[in-house]
Amino acid sequence: MAKNRFKSIRQAMGGETTLEGVIGAMGKEREEQVLERIANFTDEVVVVINKLQDVVERFAADQYEELAASAKELDALESAADDTKDAILDRLSLGGIFPMNRADLSRLVTSMDSINNLSAGAADRIVMRRFSLPSPMNQLIVELARADVDAVLGLTAAVKAMGTDLREAIRLAGLVDKMESKADDIFAELYRFMFEWDTDYKTFHQLKAILERLESIADRCSQNAELVRHMALEYIESE
Repeated sequence: MAKNRFKSIRQAMGGETTLEGVIGAMGKEREEQVLERIANFTDEVVVVINKLQDVVERFAADQYEELAASAKELDALESAADDTKDAILDRLSLGGIFPMNRADLSRLVTSMDSINNLSAGAADRIVMRRFSLPSPMNQLIVELARADVDAVLGLTAAVKAMGTDLREAIRLAGLVDKMESKADDIFAELYRFMFEWDTDYKTFHQLKAILERLESIADRCSQNAELVRHMALEYIESE
């Protein structure tokens, strides 16, 4: 009975080819809607990483009162972005036909969300207890935060290009690796300074936790860019 009903639908819509075209168009429309939501989510990730840069700059300037307020704002922004992420994942879990694999889209969203988690973790450790860094280290930690912002902006551009031009998405994703390499160089220099710095055990490990999270943000951007490249290459023939 169901088979006969499906055959009747085919005939009413002008045959199998026409029906497949309609289904494909519906799937493409759903995919575009989800990609638009993901693009909006990446904008929220950019807001979070910019707030982290503000936190780091206030830390480097020993502006502890303003620092605490900025860290609190970052937590609120990260929580709001979590709601956006959950809404996208809920939409994907409903099923439906997508030219792109829903698992790939879900993986992209959760991987982008991990950048927010690392940002919130870095801010939490910065405000855990007060301490000051030597001037050269302050300059470098601000540079590392700015390198993270650049990497997130580069990744965001690549993700947004997924909805318009897969070849452009591949090109933009390739640029993120260079941004991640810059962050790695800054991190390595900071690490050398840290082991030469005469400080107490608690401060050393607090700083280590901060730096590792800042460096992990750029690493995660590079991993996400690789995922974007993988998805674009897989689906580029269906453009």
